[in-house]
Amino acid sequence: MLQNIHFIDKSFDYVNVDKYHMSLQVFLKGFSFSVLDRERNKYVALAHYQFNRITSYRTLARQIEGILNSEPMLQCPFSHVKLMFCTTEYTFVPAAYYNDADKAAWFDFNQDLKRDCELISNYIFGNSSNVVFSVPKVLVDLFRAHYPAVRFYHQSVPLIEELTLKSKLEGEGRRVLVNIMPAFFDFVLIDNGEITLYNTFSYKSTDDFKYFFLNAIDNMRLSPVSTQVSVCGFVPADSAILESMKEYIRNIDYFIKPAHFDYVYGINDVPAHYFTNMINLYQCG
Repeated sequence: MLQNIHFIDKSFDYVNVDKYHMSLQVFLKGFSFSVLDRERNKYVALAHYQFNRITSYRTLARQIEGILNSEPMLQCPFSHVKLMFCTTEYTFVPAAYYNDADKAAWFDFNQDLKRDCELISNYIFGNSSNVVFSVPKVLVDLFRAHYPAVRFYHQSVPLIEELTLKSKLEGEGRRVLVNIMPAFFDFVLIDNGEITLYNTFSYKSTDDFKYFFLNAIDNMRLSPVSTQVSVCGFVPADSAILESMKEYIRNIDYFIKPAHFDYVYGINDVPAHYFTNMINLYQCG
């Protein structure tokens, strides 16, 4: 089980906060934040709070509000803030067909918009698409009140942007990325630099995970022997989920946080694949 994490460097300047960028990550069972010193290109803070017993976003909002009001760093007036909301409720639309005025209609193709949610869309450069996703209004209102400049992103955005860039740098081939969150995971297939599949599966047990993962591998006619599978997200090295993958897949590695940033002492002690997506959020347009 993921434990709470909290690292803040003593060099953090509570006065000159304009030089910092804050990235936030929110999902039903957790809340994370990281702070990048843009002048030094160095991450100076990383924290994660796990809420395994929370079952509603209203309760989650109350928990996060308590953290926002008690953590001195989070009370700073950051003007560069991006928030990644991790959810299974989204749909992709090719950019050529997308119109912001029709985002509700696009969303309704795959999802039912809940009454207390707001629709948000992001453009993804990596595959020239828009992702439309819903965020509970109680969370939207909470973060806009604390950080008026906050911009909301779906978890697919940094995943696709970084994966397509990495594929172009490393050459041709097929690669699978699995982003594992509590209760769901993203399965992404990239083929010669192009995203050919992005799907999200909910799971309650290791058996659930194994079923959906192997079914995706089989349906896409991927070789368990030659296909490279990269893993990121909240999955310890000794987890049953990872062990279930190793039973069938020969080539598994970690999709780790980018090396072109520096990290304050302490952050490097956290498994390098836990917060890859949140750290890559800074680079998203």
